Amino acid sequence: MWEDTAFTVASGQAKATAPDGFVLEPDEAKQLLSKLIGVKEKLAEMRRKAINLCGMKAPAQDPSTLAAHVAMVGDGTSELGAYSYGGGHIDLQIAYVDEFIQRIAEALGMTKSNDRQQTTLINRVDPQETTE
Repeated sequence: MWEDTAFTVASGQAKATAPDGFVLEPDEAKQLLSKLIGVKEKLAEMRRKAINLCGMKAPAQDPSTLAAHVAMVGDGTSELGAYSYGGGHIDLQIAYVDEFIQRIAEALGMTKSNDRQQTTLINRVDPQETTE
């Protein structure tokens, strides 16, 4: 489902040597991560609403009401209704956002690890220098 694309968080000179794909500054990546977490929360709320819609009971037992009900929420066994398909699409969106969040978090983690390594190297050369 996912086409693999390099995702790098870098700043300064590291941006010039970053692999092809997405390259974001650390602050940009953090902002994007925050926004994506908000989107995921909204999608989770939509998913809860879709589940509630699919659990509705028909308001009446006459044939036309039952047919409309099945068209909207399905028959509860094998036939899906419009709300069920919508719920499936929400699940796909959540999976996409989860993957995006994971990739950004990993890229940020790599940057933090790199920053710590660079600070350690600088401190070995000049213990007076502190960059964190």
